[in-house]
Amino acid sequence: MRNDLEEIARRLEGSVARLGEVRRRVLEDAGGQALSAVQAKIGGSGKVQDWQSVYLGSRGGYAAVRPKAGTYTGTGRRLYPVGYVTNAIENGHRVRPASGTAKRSRPSRAAVSFVPGKHMYLTTPTGQIAAAAAEQIEREMGRVLGGM
Repeated sequence: MRNDLEEIARRLEGSVARLGEVRRRVLEDAGGQALSAVQAKIGGSGKVQDWQSVYLGSRGGYAAVRPKAGTYTGTGRRLYPVGYVTNAIENGHRVRPASGTAKRSRPSRAAVSFVPGKHMYLTTPTGQIAAAAAEQIEREMGRVLGGM
């Protein structure tokens, strides 16, 4: 009986350290799946797709897809963080008519005053990806504990 309890205690001690490793690895994989799904919903030439990246929480507790930090787009003095542009694509944005002399010389090319959002983050099936990741963590930890 004592040997059985010692074996259980040994397995439990090892499982705490192993859980962090397993969780991080599984969440990296789940983040990659979510990134692929978001990039597929973005469409286009690939420019905005390349701005997306997977972010893992500092302790490996979560994964998120978001625009790359410290990346800018634009020309000259008008540089914008790619997060601003991605946010406009996600949620939609209004279109301003041309201003100044260009406005008087020709009509605006904008056919609409508002562009609807693509909702590429909102409509990604993250619940399904998270459920599959949780099941994978559960299976691997079951193997670590040896079917306890």
